[in-house]
Amino acid sequence: MWSESLTDREAEYTETAIEGLKGVTWARPVLDRLQQAGGFKSENMPLMFEVRVAYELHRAGAVAEYEYSAGVGSSTIEFCVQGEIIWLIELVSVRASQAAKKAIIQDGFIYKQMLSTDANDRAQSPEAEMITAQQKIGEKVFADNAPTKFPVPRDNFCHVILTDMRGYLDEGGDWLDYRQIAYGAPGIPPNYSWATHYWNTGMGISEPIRGLFEESCPLRASPFIQERIHFLGFVCERDYREGEIQDISYYLPNPNLLSDETAIKLYKEFPLKHR
Repeated sequence: MWSESLTDREAEYTETAIEGLKGVTWARPVLDRLQQAGGFKSENMPLMFEVRVAYELHRAGAVAEYEYSAGVGSSTIEFCVQGEIIWLIELVSVRASQAAKKAIIQDGFIYKQMLSTDANDRAQSPEAEMITAQQKIGEKVFADNAPTKFPVPRDNFCHVILTDMRGYLDEGGDWLDYRQIAYGAPGIPPNYSWATHYWNTGMGISEPIRGLFEESCPLRASPFIQERIHFLGFVCERDYREGEIQDISYYLPNPNLLSDETAIKLYKEFPLKHR
């Protein structure tokens, strides 16, 4: 699968990021963690993503604390950036699911991923992959039957989950997928309603997949996301270059916590906002 392959381009840019962070005291634990895990290899791509995000924070002039404890048990959040607004930024990497891997077939010298809405195995469908991505994001607020990482928001704290979507459908999906993951069908513009993903709930009944910010979302983590997370961000790097994470990340505010006006004001202060 392409998303599971470490490319030369990704490795080269991560090396550039490491060089750029070598003299940055707060980033030392980020680099050490990657080195201790064995450096550049496919299973460490989430750690390499952490390095690149740290590098972009540094390039934006931010000073961050790595593995910050926000007081929720023994759990920690990847980055805390201090300032008038204190940003708690957690990263999650969506890797290819086992069902998606099983859906790979060989056609001559070409390997294809055959995910289908009509698949006999419902797990081998784009809809199942969307729900799996939601579950991965949800694990950042609710794990082992208890809240984790993020506390209930306090004044001038802003909570962000940024998801590396590379493993989603093996090509990262698009902004319409991201809007449904966050908002459900109401987040899809009417002229794009054809892009809405439906899940068969049984007895031949299909319903749109609910978004993590929707009160009707059945995932156990969703109430905690609605209560504790201000922005969900999505990114799928293609070029692996300086500034790409800011340029292409897609952030969606939580309407349960933020008005449109407040979300815009907050985003303008976000260290990884679009340049």
